[in-house]
Amino acid sequence: MALRVIDYPRRGKAGLRHWLPSWRLVASTLIAFVLLVTAGAWAVYASVSVPPMNESVTQQHLTVVDDKGVVLGRRGPEIRQDVPLSQVPVPVQNSFLSAEDRNFWSDGAISVTGTARALVNDLGGGSTQGGSTITQQYVKNAYLTDERSLSRKVKEAVIALKISEKQPKSEILQGYLNTVYFGRGASGIQMGARAWFSKDVNQLSVAEGAVMAALVNAPSYYELAPKDPSIMAKLQARWNYVLDGLVTMGKLSPADRAAQQFPALAPWPRPSSQTDNQDEYLVEEAIGEAEQKTGLSREQLETGGYTIYTTFDAKMQDAAAAAVAAQITSQLNPSKRAVDADVHTAISTVVPGDGAVRVLYGGDDYSKQAFNASWQGTLSPGSSFKTFALAAYLQNGGTVNDTFDGTSPYHIPKSDQVIPNEGGTSYGQVSVQYALNQSINTVFIEMGQQIGMNKVADAARAAGVPVTAQQQALPALPLGVVSTNPEQMAGAYGTFAAHGQQVDPYTVASVQQGGKTIYAHQSLAKQAFTPAVADQVTRALQNVVTNGSGGGAQLADGRDVAGKTGTTDLPGDGTKLGSVWFVGYTPTLSTAVAIWGQTDGGALTPINGMAGKNTVGGGAVAAPLWAAYMNQAVAGSQAQSFTFTAQNNQAAPMNPVSPTSGPTQGGTGATTSQSQTNQPSPPSPTNTYQPPNTPTSTTSSSGGGGTTSGPGNGTSTTSSSQQPPSSTHSRPTKPSPPPHTTTGG
Repeated sequence: MALRVIDYPRRGKAGLRHWLPSWRLVASTLIAFVLLVTAGAWAVYASVSVPPMNESVTQQHLTVVDDKGVVLGRRGPEIRQDVPLSQVPVPVQNSFLSAEDRNFWSDGAISVTGTARALVNDLGGGSTQGGSTITQQYVKNAYLTDERSLSRKVKEAVIALKISEKQPKSEILQGYLNTVYFGRGASGIQMGARAWFSKDVNQLSVAEGAVMAALVNAPSYYELAPKDPSIMAKLQARWNYVLDGLVTMGKLSPADRAAQQFPALAPWPRPSSQTDNQDEYLVEEAIGEAEQKTGLSREQLETGGYTIYTTFDAKMQDAAAAAVAAQITSQLNPSKRAVDADVHTAISTVVPGDGAVRVLYGGDDYSKQAFNASWQGTLSPGSSFKTFALAAYLQNGGTVNDTFDGTSPYHIPKSDQVIPNEGGTSYGQVSVQYALNQSINTVFIEMGQQIGMNKVADAARAAGVPVTAQQQALPALPLGVVSTNPEQMAGAYGTFAAHGQQVDPYTVASVQQGGKTIYAHQSLAKQAFTPAVADQVTRALQNVVTNGSGGGAQLADGRDVAGKTGTTDLPGDGTKLGSVWFVGYTPTLSTAVAIWGQTDGGALTPINGMAGKNTVGGGAVAAPLWAAYMNQAVAGSQAQSFTFTAQNNQAAPMNPVSPTSGPTQGGTGATTSQSQTNQPSPPSPTNTYQPPNTPTSTTSSSGGGGTTSGPGNGTSTTSSSQQPPSSTHSRPTKPSPPPHTTTGG
């Protein structure tokens, strides 16, 4: 007789009782079932581990903004940036709880009924269902995928339980808000706020926060709301549901609820502007400088959720682009004039005394020309360099009333070299001021010979323009036979606007990550010239604008302007114009403008007859462009007058170096705390510039350091072997073009 483990059907029982299980059998079966399910659950729980977070969550994009918080561009794998929960207003937090999980703070990590309902529907092929807790949604966003399967639902529940054991509720809510998708390509509450309301999350109102919470239900669908009234109605219905939930939760009073109005949504896609093609130039420059200043690689910056707060001004960049379009590009016709095909323009604006770069216009369209000529290029500044010769002369005891022989040409002592004036014009005995106004070459060559070219070179270096030893030895140095760019020239002229205080131009005010500043710029000034000398230079340059070659740079509102023209020739007979400049400043902005010819291969070309103009020069082309741009750049700001040295030989600074220069998150000044990247501290300011006492004799190099120009145009040719100065930026510059010859202004 076989052994029966289970007494069923029951022995010794007849009829119905024979087929009814005993209470002992029922009880033992239930116990066995519970034990089996429990063991299975524990087995599943133990077999599922918390995986690494999705790469899209750990990698956050880079944002670059201007000095007023306007987004210039983003870089990185996904449009998202984390923010701490403390930066999310409590009413906004509550809106998400109202929409997704009203018992978040008190209930467990998973919703059994909601998960079961969603599972049944998903497996049945229905539309995606809600019902998951915020913890479960966070797990799906951060650790799993959108796959609709039983295994994914089980993993979601298990991981949610494990996460809840290790992380507090506030951390889970923070993670959820930073990973949820809001449509418009934005993940995370910070980028969602920018995409839908063009503001940071900490600026969201109750009504705006309710919209953000409502979007989570169907973000891609609601993207169409602004263009589809029926979808907008559904979004508003969901918004009302969120607000009503806040009242039910006791987080919003009925009166405040009644006062809420559906907020205006930011336009999408973002409207185009004149700076759309310009922004890329600024973003690339900012990233390059941030790499240099923070020690972070480009990859680290673009995937670490950083924000670069720059010194750029998007509106001023717009003004520069508009001025170039109106004054230059709209007048070019390459099909009619071959010269017009190679015309380039660059504009740079720097804040005197601080060094903040507001504008770097280096090309019409980044997609067509990635090279930014405003700081990556190297050109001869022509007669705009004469300002440094003047500064050296004044620093060594001269005055603008001193007289020199303006006869053309000037014969270099102990040499067969001669340097004529533009057009070969002789002026006789003239004052330094008159020579500056008329940009008389021979006067400044003689001036340099008298004080020593080394002092001219030292003055330029002190102001911020590099001069090599080879360039220093050239007799034509005062005429600008050096390699520089508009950014350097704008910064150097800003030295005089700031009463002799020199600061290096910079474009990165601060770099932040997750609300923490990891780098903040500190402008350190050195007194390059005494205030008395710097102010004399400003007076002299004012005269150039009011009574000299710079008349075209006068501004419409009559505010004070000081500046100098520059015109350069290409090597040859002195008839081929290479570039034209105007570098000038108001008390608050220093701007350099350059227009030149250059092929795509980098070869310099003449600009004679560009845009059909009979006269092309610093005064005829560059100065009017400078004025057209600056009229817009200063519009709406109060005009200031230049202030000059007091009796105690100390100037009243117009633009003192501020430790809070540059923007930070929220639009306030950057802190001056030491960089958290362990970068070395900037060097201490140097003493007042003192030129050497021993003049340096100028000699002609065997390689053609100076040659006689053709008669009638008065030019001096620089050595073709000269090297451009090293850039102050970390990114490589375009190869230096051949050197110019220089003419008057």
